[in-house]
Amino acid sequence: MNVMLSAGEASGDAYAAAFVAELSKIADSEQIALEFAGIGGKRLKQTQTQVLADSSQWGAISVLESLKVFPRVIGGYYRTKRFMRSAKPGLFVPIDFGYVNIRLARHAKNHGWKVLYFVPPGSWRRDRQGGDLAAVSDMVSTPFSWSAEMLNAKGAKASWFGHPIKQLLRDRKVGIAPESSDRIAVLPGSRNHEIDQNLPLIAAAATDPIEFGLAPSLDVREFKDKWNGLAPGRMNDRFTQGDVYGVLSRCRAAIVCSGTATLEAALCRSPMVVIYRFPKIAEFEAKLVGFKRPKFIALPNILLSRSVVPELVQEQATPDALKTELGRLLNDPAVREAQLVAFDELDALLGPSDAITQTAQMAIGLIKAAR
Repeated sequence: MNVMLSAGEASGDAYAAAFVAELSKIADSEQIALEFAGIGGKRLKQTQTQVLADSSQWGAISVLESLKVFPRVIGGYYRTKRFMRSAKPGLFVPIDFGYVNIRLARHAKNHGWKVLYFVPPGSWRRDRQGGDLAAVSDMVSTPFSWSAEMLNAKGAKASWFGHPIKQLLRDRKVGIAPESSDRIAVLPGSRNHEIDQNLPLIAAAATDPIEFGLAPSLDVREFKDKWNGLAPGRMNDRFTQGDVYGVLSRCRAAIVCSGTATLEAALCRSPMVVIYRFPKIAEFEAKLVGFKRPKFIALPNILLSRSVVPELVQEQATPDALKTELGRLLNDPAVREAQLVAFDELDALLGPSDAITQTAQMAIGLIKAAR
C-alpha cells in the first residue's frame, strides 16, 4: 500500500518522520506492507521514505521571500501530483502547510486516495478553522481540542489525541536544566531570513555563554560564519543541530524565535524571551494590505489567552530590551516561577502524549478500508 506524506516546515518534518516510524511499527505487527513517498526535509529523509521534493527551504513570511522559494515549491508540488496520478492510490497524509497541502489533498481525493490530515493549518485558532477540510479529507488529527470540535461542526471527521510535540518529548526523555546552568539556549528560527533578522539582535545582547539549537534545515558552517562575524571572540558558544530538546534541557533560559519552537520551549519547562524581527519590505507589504499585528504572536500566549512570556517584536526587539528581559528570567525567581506555572497549565491543555501513535492507528484503519 502506498503512503504519501507532505510536510513543508521543520516541525512538520519532525512529525512526519515520527509518524512513519509509528505507522511502520503497527503495519509490521499486522503484516501490512507499506511503501512511503512524499515531501519533507532531513528527518523524513532518514526514514524509509522516498522524498520526492525537499521542503527544507520552503518557508517564507513575505511576498518577496515567497517569490524566492516559489520555483522550488511549485516544482515539488507538480512532481508530487504526477506521482499521485501514476501510483496506485493509497493513503495521503498532509501535515500543516495549508497553501500546498490543501491543494494536494484535493488532488489526492480526486484520484482515489484516502486523506488523513495531520495537524491542519491554523488549528490553534479559536475563532475559525478550515472550512474546506471536510471536503478534502477523510479524517483529521488535530493537536487542539477546540479545533476538533469546530471541524466536526463543519462536517469533518476530526479527532484530538493531544499535541504531537508531547510524544516527541516523551520519547526523547527530556529533563529540566539544573539551577547551576549558566548557559542560554538560543533557537534563532528555521528560515534563513529569520536568521538574518534575529542574529544581529542576539549578538548585540549576548553576555552569557550560548548554546544554539539549530534546525536540521540550516547549514551549520554557514551559520557559524555569520555568528562569528557578528560576535567575534566568543569561544564558549556551542552549536547543536537536530537536538532542540536537549539544548533546552541544558540551559537556564532561552531566547526563542516565534513559532513552534516557543511551544517546544514551554513544554521543556524552559523560561524564555520570544523575539521576532522581519524585513522592512515585509512590514511595508503588511501595511499595504491593511494587516494588523495580532495581540500575541507566541504560541504559549495565544493558547493561554494572556501574556505568559515576553514578546519582543520588530521595533520592540532591541538589545537593551532583550538584556532586560533575560536578566529578569535569570535573576528574579518570581518571574521564572510564573512562567513555569503557566507552562504546567499549557501542558495540561495540550492533552495526552501519544498523539502520533494514535494518529498512526487511525491511518491503519484507513489503509485497511482502502485495500
